[in-house]
Amino acid sequence: MSRFDKLTSIARSAVVALAIGGAAIAVAPPAQAASATIDLHFGYGGGGIHIGGGKYCLSDRQVRYLLRAYGYHDIRFTDREGRVVQVKAERHHHRYRVTVDTCRARIIDIDRIKNW
Repeated sequence: MSRFDKLTSIARSAVVALAIGGAAIAVAPPAQAASATIDLHFGYGGGGIHIGGGKYCLSDRQVRYLLRAYGYHDIRFTDREGRVVQVKAERHHHRYRVTVDTCRARIIDIDRIKNW
């Protein structure tokens, strides 16, 4: 077998591979455009709120439990709009303004309040 025969054999294999690959791409269904959906669910008890695509956010009660776990008490909500809420709370005889991301169940910011 000469070099030319090996080269044509490799070239034929490459052409066949490209043909099979192209056929597989042509058969695949086209990507569908993503449509915007809003999915809201409200529950009773400790259920929380689901916002869009199964995203789970904490209810007010669950935010209170989260803050109590960090040692806060006398918790008062000052801003409940959206997924980020603010509360005023007390811890170790000091007053704080605490910002909580309810969908990530995380405290974002803590500011000490000098005058309540």
